[in-house]
Amino acid sequence: MRQEGLMLRVFMVDLSYFFRTKWLVFTLIALNLSDMFVTGLVYSRMMSFEYFRFFVPGVVVAGMFAAALDVGRRVYLGLTQGVTQYYLSLPIDLDAIVLAHILSAGVGGMIYGGVLLAVAMAAVPGLASPSTLVIVPFMFLLSMGLSGIAAVLNLFSGGGDRYWVFAEGMQVAMLGLSTVFYPEQAMQAYLPAFAVEAVTLNPLSQVAGALRGVSPAGFGASSLALMALTSLLLLAVGFVSYRHVFLKVRLLGKVQ
Repeated sequence: MRQEGLMLRVFMVDLSYFFRTKWLVFTLIALNLSDMFVTGLVYSRMMSFEYFRFFVPGVVVAGMFAAALDVGRRVYLGLTQGVTQYYLSLPIDLDAIVLAHILSAGVGGMIYGGVLLAVAMAAVPGLASPSTLVIVPFMFLLSMGLSGIAAVLNLFSGGGDRYWVFAEGMQVAMLGLSTVFYPEQAMQAYLPAFAVEAVTLNPLSQVAGALRGVSPAGFGASSLALMALTSLLLLAVGFVSYRHVFLKVRLLGKVQ
């Protein structure tokens, strides 16, 4: 069988784990929706601007981020339970295994984020625009790029339970230094200039900003180009990191 067919099989197996935890996914989606409506509506009464409309796209992006990171959890479990070692014993290229995991992260993030986006478009009619369809492929690219963060976590966590600690810390840092929950103007008042620059370059901020800027007139191509560039950079880092981890496991037979 050609490498493309073998990669597709690994991709399908990896993605199947996403659906095997459907009740967990359903629970997490329900929690995201409760944040969307409870937090968004309550805070809207406390803010001087329409926070609900601002917050809803942020919930979509945060959910997509969590789903993309889930592939890192599955890879980590595969490394510690021998699944990855089994893949490495098959006649499949190392690069094909890496790409299968990255594609799985992209599709998983799109499925999760797509459900939240559908609810968001119903809650905020302005999101139901042709411009939203333009953003969707970039959301898929971002989901694959965000899996690069999970790859880096696997690269440095090694054995033990450090992966879970690193993943939680990274999630807090990425979401905290973004415009997912807070407007950039508010962050400029409390953060130093270099931190505000990090907030601007954060791909989560870019996607959330693109969704908030959806209108019949659309938005600038420069914002989409920056979104694609940061996603591709994360994807490249993820590919190199996963490849290094899997190569090390192929040589040593375990995670150290």
